[in-house]
Amino acid sequence: MEKSIPLRLSVLGHPKRLSVFRLLMRRYPDLVPAGEIASALDVKSSTLSSYLSALMQAGLVTQTREGT
Repeated sequence: MEKSIPLRLSVLGHPKRLSVFRLLMRRYPDLVPAGEIASALDVKSSTLSSYLSALMQAGLVTQTREGT
């Protein structure tokens, strides 16, 4: 647990990753599609993908798939 705290803080230290996290927390427990996040924050989908990946690796968010 203590080893994950510095990782989480470093991930949230980036302003755009923090804005993604804040948007997701405002909408919690609703699911938010990645395209909606990208358009709301005016971020490219490839950049958003790396932000979400960092948040997932830090254990701050999870991913679910619906449909095909």
